[in-house]
Amino acid sequence: MTQIVGIVTATAVMAAWSLSSPSLAVAQRDRDVIVADLRQIQAQLSQIQTSHAALQAAIESLTVQTTDQRDALRKTLADSNVTLQRLEQDLSILSARVDETNGRIGDLQQEIGSMRHTQPLIIPPMEAAEDGGDSADVDGAPIAPVMVAGPSITDIYNQARIDYTQGRYALAVSGFEDVIASNGRGDLADNAHYWIGECHFSQRSYERAIESFDSVVREYPDSNKRSDAYLKKAMSLESLVRRSEAMLMYELVIEQFPRTQHERIARTRLEELMRTTPPRP
Repeated sequence: MTQIVGIVTATAVMAAWSLSSPSLAVAQRDRDVIVADLRQIQAQLSQIQTSHAALQAAIESLTVQTTDQRDALRKTLADSNVTLQRLEQDLSILSARVDETNGRIGDLQQEIGSMRHTQPLIIPPMEAAEDGGDSADVDGAPIAPVMVAGPSITDIYNQARIDYTQGRYALAVSGFEDVIASNGRGDLADNAHYWIGECHFSQRSYERAIESFDSVVREYPDSNKRSDAYLKKAMSLESLVRRSEAMLMYELVIEQFPRTQHERIARTRLEELMRTTPPRP
């Protein structure tokens, strides 16, 4: 804007100087040119002023929009924080209820486990006849109570396996322990020890799992679960980040059970451990 005013002033000075020239015709022609230039400059100035006003209005409008958007964003953020706080409160309440429910389920499982036994079920004799006489058979002798056998060891073992597969680990452990208590040297005892270890492994109780797997290897040298017990012990050691012991156990599986699935799994996990274990200084 300052430059335009300067141009107008300079042009006016030149016009005044031109009028004082001796040649009036030349002066008149120069005057016409100057007047035309002035009009053109005035038109350009008017256009610039109009553009400036439009730009100023656009800036003001954009400022208003930005302010509105900022206020809306702040309100949305505030509403989101309120919603998040409510969700956190609801989640805390639900977590507390879940913990309470899990505690009740655990208590029920313990009660059911304590009720499981191998004692025979006694069914009392039938009620006496309508005349109120004592219970008796056709010969007049009293009817003895009926003895019904309780669940067999196999039944208890199979039920415990079902409990394990469905994630009821505490109940499964109780059933396997009943199998061991009933016949610690029977055909299912070594399997029961192994599956107790699997229950602890599934619950990430790796130390207790190792104890159960060691029981299989130590107490049942001819068990068909020895290879499984060796492998899962190695995996338990690996989960405890006892890398050196885990590597030795994997090597033992590879050596004692060649050309088996256990050997292939042990070799793969051993190679992975060797690859990720940093070298000793």
